[in-house]
Amino acid sequence: MKIFIPKSLVKFYKKNWGKLMKTKEEKLLMELSSLREELQNLMLKREELKKSLYKVREELNSKREELKKKKVELSNIRSRLALLREEIAKAKNDVTDLRGRFITTLKSFKQVSQELKKLSKNCCPDAAIDELKQKIEELEWKLITTPSISIEEERQIVNAISRLEQKLKTLISQQLKYSNIAENYEKSQKELNALRELIDRKREHLNALLKELMKLKEDRDKIKNEIATLRDFIGNLKNKLNEIKTQLTSINNTIKEKKTQYQEILRELRRLEEENERKEQQKILKERKEHVINKMNRGERVTIYDLYLVYGMEDNAS
Repeated sequence: MKIFIPKSLVKFYKKNWGKLMKTKEEKLLMELSSLREELQNLMLKREELKKSLYKVREELNSKREELKKKKVELSNIRSRLALLREEIAKAKNDVTDLRGRFITTLKSFKQVSQELKKLSKNCCPDAAIDELKQKIEELEWKLITTPSISIEEERQIVNAISRLEQKLKTLISQQLKYSNIAENYEKSQKELNALRELIDRKREHLNALLKELMKLKEDRDKIKNEIATLRDFIGNLKNKLNEIKTQLTSINNTIKEKKTQYQEILRELRRLEEENERKEQQKILKERKEHVINKMNRGERVTIYDLYLVYGMEDNAS
């Protein structure tokens, strides 16, 4: 099916082709200039985003390193807390054991004290023992020095000496028992004082450990809060990083599209330029052909090149 084109329209295009081509080229050049400006702005924006991306990455790496150090610090504190709890448990056990020993020693001390009080009431002084010894010596001297003593009197003196010696033995035994109990009393008293001092020192040590425990717990909670804050901050930085990457991807895609459009316009401009050159060459050749034909009609001499212009172009056109 042939398409009918009015001769007037063909004539109009032939007459105004150069203007039309020029208008199209100008339009394409304007589009090209606009695209070039857009590309420059997009590339500047891309560079700004790359700088922002680098800056955010640097900050993110710095915060990650800080978070790593905080985690190590927290781990060290937790390790110290575990050891400290063991020390506190041991110190508490030591205090408990010492209290048990103190209570046992205190009971023993009270018992010795009561026994000492009882003995002190019944125990005789050294003068009473000396007095008994003197009486015994006197009776023995009398028994030895009396020249004529009856058997009955001798028996009475011997019995008296025996009773006194028995009494002396009892008093000396009581005195020894008193001395032993007094020694135990003094020993128990010293042990109580030593235990009391040791318990005080253990309590001071325990209190120091408890204070350190409270301080470490405060430090631990503080670091945990700092870690939580750092994690939130790192999360925000990651989101910001992803946003910048998304913007960069979008800009890169836009730049790619604009470059494609730019290349298409350049190709179109080159095509139009080639077409203009071809049209111009055809116009020149046509004018030369018409000039040769006029020469031939006038019977003037023509060259082989002139004949080629007339007949060669016809062959090419056919």
